[in-house]
Formats: sequence, structure tokens, C-alpha cells
Amino acid sequence: MRDRIIIADNVISESECEQLIQFFETNPNNISIEKWLGFYNMNVTNTNEKIVSKIVSQIKCYGLTIDWCEIAKRPVGTGHPKHFDKASDKTVFTSVTYLNDNFSGGETYMVNDMMLAPKKGRTLYFDGCCYKHGVTTVKDTDRYTLAIWYKS
Repeated sequence: MRDRIIIADNVISESECEQLIQFFETNPNNISIEKWLGFYNMNVTNTNEKIVSKIVSQIKCYGLTIDWCEIAKRPVGTGHPKHFDKASDKTVFTSVTYLNDNFSGGETYMVNDMMLAPKKGRTLYFDGCCYKHGVTTVKDTDRYTLAIWYKS
């Protein structure tokens, strides 16, 4: 798994992306802010199971289970410096599903400066503990993603 980077388009539908954004925006009591990075996140491990299971099904052959799952909203002007994932000490794999693409910036960058443009419904699967990665500064409109961290 450590050498795998998988990009899958249309993993979830446009309406499912919109449903997750709407869920995020209509449940403000469940939202917290990552103060030092300026983005908002909401734990969604036990909600929206049908949508989450579609994302996980793409990598079911690897025998992974969800460790942590969240919707993240990156406001205009925020990004994320290169980092390794450590959702918990059990984290072994990561996926990022783009819920919108109506903005500029906000690309995911990793491995030899590979840049991945957000596309609604696209999921990026990779070992976030092995591959250092980040997000370029978001411009124009807020960026929404569904991030899932997996354990073996």
C-alpha cells in the first residue's frame, strides 16, 4: 500500500457532493475550527454511511477500515503546508474526496511536486503517512472535501 497513489473520478455523484456540503452547512454545532490553519472541520464517521461506503468500496480489497472521517471547509485565503497524516497512531492510508470544484487554487500537491486539481466527485487515495502532501491557497470560493483516514 505504501507505494500506491490512486485517483478515481466520479466515486460519488454531484448530488451526493452537494448533500455533504449541505449537511456540513446546516449542522453548525458539529463544526470546529483548526485555529492554526484557519479551516473548518466536522467529524462524520457515523453519518452519511451510504456515501462514505461508496468511497471505501473502491479500496475494499486492501482490508482497511475507517479510522477517522471528516468534512473540511477551506475558506478563501487558506491552504495547508506539506505534512504527513497522523489522524491517530493507527492511521495507515488516506483518501480525499473533492466535494466542489468551483474555485481556483486548492490543488493537492505531493510527491515530486505532483499537483492534483480538485474535481467534484474525484477521490485521491494514498498513504498519507508515507507521502508528504499539502493544499495550495484557495481562491475565489470555499473548498470542501471529505477526508477519510484508514487503519488496517
